[in-house]
Amino acid sequence: MALSDIGIDIDTDPASTLRLMDQIDLLTMSPRRRRLLMRKVGKGVIKDARLNIKKQQTVAGTAMKPRKKNRVRRKLLSKMGKGLMTKFPAGDREGIVTWKNPGHAIVASRHQHGVPESFGSIKAKKMYGTPDYKKPATPRQAASLIKEGYRARVARKRGKGKAVLKRVSKKWIQDNLTLGQAGLILRLLRTGETKGPQRWTIKVPERPFLGVTPKQANVYLTAMARAALQELRKA
Repeated sequence: MALSDIGIDIDTDPASTLRLMDQIDLLTMSPRRRRLLMRKVGKGVIKDARLNIKKQQTVAGTAMKPRKKNRVRRKLLSKMGKGLMTKFPAGDREGIVTWKNPGHAIVASRHQHGVPESFGSIKAKKMYGTPDYKKPATPRQAASLIKEGYRARVARKRGKGKAVLKRVSKKWIQDNLTLGQAGLILRLLRTGETKGPQRWTIKVPERPFLGVTPKQANVYLTAMARAALQELRKA
């Protein structure tokens, strides 16, 4: 989120961008005063962002879209409230609310704008380590196999004859396939190859928690305009 000398850029709602020049020319203020005001606004934005994370809501006040699988009900963006700070890359002309940790900034941006994350086997190993391929197939693997149209040879329930190919349940897959077997079958179904790089994409829904509403922006702008006028009167 950028707080510039001509306005507040509300990146979660471009149509509601407000121009500070419509109320007061901040350039009439001293550099020190402008910086102090932008830092104050930045603190307000950070406070609002942390409150949004705590309440699990977006800037607009709506509930954040949950994870597809959230059995343990872990909160979304639980660590993103830490490390928020206001930077001034253009001196007293611009203030930016960001994170001290660049990695946190990347994760936050992905959730803020709904940017999908690309994964590969090498990246997954670095993040989660080498899996135990002898363990039972995971629920996610079972769901993916069914989605890809996987069929297994299953013995007939009655009578004699050869086993037949038929669709199976998630439970059957988890009970009869290992993690390694399920992964190999998925690779074959998707690429037709038994070896080679494997990549997949995880979709991330938009969860805009950092920013301000037009009403909040007006509050900040009014406060800044009043401070600027007071300084002009003292001059």
